[in-house]
Amino acid sequence: MLPLMLNITTLPVAVIGNGFAAAQRLSILRTSGAGNVTTFATDPESDVVERAGDGLQRRLPLEMDFQNTRYGVVYVCDIDESDSLLIVDWAHAVGAFVNVHDRQDLCDFHMPAILRRGNLQVTVSTDGKVAGLSRILRDFLGEKTLGPEWEGRVSELGAHRAAWVSKGLPFDELRSRVNDYVSMKKWL
Repeated sequence: MLPLMLNITTLPVAVIGNGFAAAQRLSILRTSGAGNVTTFATDPESDVVERAGDGLQRRLPLEMDFQNTRYGVVYVCDIDESDSLLIVDWAHAVGAFVNVHDRQDLCDFHMPAILRRGNLQVTVSTDGKVAGLSRILRDFLGEKTLGPEWEGRVSELGAHRAAWVSKGLPFDELRSRVNDYVSMKKWL
């Protein structure tokens, strides 16, 4: 697996499912800044209804939904096997990356456990093998190493780095200054 950070502010995203897994993905998408999410659910739980908002379609998607919207990312959660396989085919036909909950063999990507501190994001993944371990490690890092103070630290150092970049400093010098700043502040 190749870890990437994907800008999803305008990328069309589809979440398909009725329950906890769909609601969880909707929460992650919201905190990640997703601005173009459609949720397809035939019998959505209240959390899905709340998190989907105006983007809720009370039905399963049709092939034309994929052709018209050309989703970039598709999450399939807790729907039957035959519908899942059909949706995966439709999504792939328009070039979408697909994640099917608890079906590693159907996934183009896996969801890491995410620790957020403002602009700082640390992700932990087991390539879909043991999601629970990823969450345990994320929580450990959040409690023991990367507390809430890191949100301010990223902003502080980011302002300095932007000033250094504006002076046209070469990459090696930027890297050195960032290392020196972290060391001077005794952040690690």
